[in-house]
Amino acid sequence: MSVALLLLCAICAGLLTGCGSGTSATRVVRVGYLSTDMHQLAYYVAREKGFFTQEGLDVREVGAFSAGPEEMSAFSAGQLDMGYVGAAPAITFASQGMADIKIVAQANTIGSSIVVRPGLDIADVNGLKGRTVAIPGVSTMQDFILHKALDEAGVDPAEVNIIVVKPPDMIASLASGQIDAAVVWEPYPTMAVAQNAGRVLITSAKILPDHPCCMVVVDSKFLKDNPDTVKRFIAAHIKATDYINANKLEAADMAHLWTGQDTSITRVAMKNIKYAYVPSVKAIQSYVDFMKKSGVVKQKDTAAFTRSLVDTSFTGGSGR
Repeated sequence: MSVALLLLCAICAGLLTGCGSGTSATRVVRVGYLSTDMHQLAYYVAREKGFFTQEGLDVREVGAFSAGPEEMSAFSAGQLDMGYVGAAPAITFASQGMADIKIVAQANTIGSSIVVRPGLDIADVNGLKGRTVAIPGVSTMQDFILHKALDEAGVDPAEVNIIVVKPPDMIASLASGQIDAAVVWEPYPTMAVAQNAGRVLITSAKILPDHPCCMVVVDSKFLKDNPDTVKRFIAAHIKATDYINANKLEAADMAHLWTGQDTSITRVAMKNIKYAYVPSVKAIQSYVDFMKKSGVVKQKDTAAFTRSLVDTSFTGGSGR
């Protein structure tokens, strides 16, 4: 046998998926996620229950990010293969060509609320007219939720003073009366209620049933080179999601360990979060349309853009 042939055989033997694809396929996955985010609990469950290991994966945490744009910047820099991240930063970076990624699974739907300050005696969204309402960022899902709620209530957004406040600062701002209301994700609404800093006016589930929230995304090149690895990762994610839904009390205890919040908070907060893994192209496109109106998404054909961004084949979804 020639030296060249021996070398070729050695290389093929070292590849985990064989040498027929022309790529160096791997079972190593560099992962990112948002720190202490209850919406991304499936990642923690999959890790702690060994679901990734069961799928033969070597999952390596690049880091726990404090914000979605920070995580998406890591994708842009080629530091991540897969990650759990909010829909807003994922769509923003993809639409503006700052990251080449695909959405391959949902992490959760719903899970946000409009919370009003103590003493604000209003019965519905119409009462927000003339008030100061905080959102975590322009064109975020919470911004979308607020605009949808105002539209359904017949309130012109121009009649509301909408400002940006970081979620950790919203509770203190509500308690002090600096803002009248805030639109934010769990566990902040539950924390606000527990600390007597506010009350829930309406949940996002009532405003936009099953609206998308956090996603599982993958670097497009990594997906092309390692489709079986991505399939295995999503299989572990699905196992974790099903485990959460079948074991609510244990999952709440795990959320306590994941977030550092007391179990009295996580158990209540989880009632407002739907853990689901099949992404809805239709629901995501509705949000993309909003982002286009806001000037974030530049693509003329939002339907085509959304179809190219979302891959439901790994979750058994129809793509609708």
